Amino acid sequence: MSVLTVTLNPSIDRTIALSSLAVGEINRAGSTTLHPGGKGVNVSRAARAYGSDTHALFIGGTLGEAWMSNQLTDASIPHTVIAHGDAIRSNMTIVEADGTVTKINEPGPTLGAADIEKIKGALAALPLAGNWVVFAGRLNPGLPASAYAELATFAKSHGAKVAVDTSGDEFAAAVKAAAVDLVKPNHHELSELVGRTLETIQDVIVAAREVIAGGVETVLCSMGADGALLITADSATHCEPIEKVSGTPVGAGDILLGIFIAAGCDVAALQAAIAWSAASVPLPGTSIPSPAQAGAVSVRTRDDFDRTRVLVEA
Repeated sequence: MSVLTVTLNPSIDRTIALSSLAVGEINRAGSTTLHPGGKGVNVSRAARAYGSDTHALFIGGTLGEAWMSNQLTDASIPHTVIAHGDAIRSNMTIVEADGTVTKINEPGPTLGAADIEKIKGALAALPLAGNWVVFAGRLNPGLPASAYAELATFAKSHGAKVAVDTSGDEFAAAVKAAAVDLVKPNHHELSELVGRTLETIQDVIVAAREVIAGGVETVLCSMGADGALLITADSATHCEPIEKVSGTPVGAGDILLGIFIAAGCDVAALQAAIAWSAASVPLPGTSIPSPAQAGAVSVRTRDDFDRTRVLVEA
């Protein structure tokens, strides 16, 4: 099984470490890291690190495309680039010494219907039947909220299993498409989808079951410091690191999804995904941990967990 990812809005992710951010003044970075990014690209990076076959399809640009392609080649990730005239966006994460994280994300290039048709053509050239196709990230300016729903339906019609990781109107449209097998919201995105605050683990389960009733088979919901829930129509499993991890969680959700799919989409895969995701938090930027680093993280998996537990980040 292969993990094919589609990133309409990739990014060059720069993480800058500062002692403190002085707004309106010149700030001098203590260190900086640079990684290829965009949620789908990160999913491919994680799947490849786990040892799974993967293929990353992304929209390129005249500025940044060659660097992105070289980075994926160096990581042994086969990829397809859909050419576009604009630059690949740059996203910046500023990490202060006290742990404060500030993110500045560019909107990315404007896309249209012709670009969606190019994506379909590129997907049709890949082995979709029996493999996973992951559509991840917020949509570009110019695209309708239905873009992921349209692409998911196309991939599903070619025999693929489909996962979606996004938020907002495009998330709502995708879950109604009857073509998505797996979604990976965080609990804030799930809250936005159902239109109410989710304060406890039970609230998350109830909301996820509403999504499942609409046609999605599985919900993998990340909950920050509270770990993650794997929810189907008739089961709910909670998993979290035994020891608290600290650092910058940027990209941890993408790693969670990539490892979960690469490891087989079951409870054992959830355990592996939590370990890999947690291992990434102390690392700089959107670094992908090594198998040894992930193996050093002990996790706890339960079916009989406390459903009344109040979420730390509710």
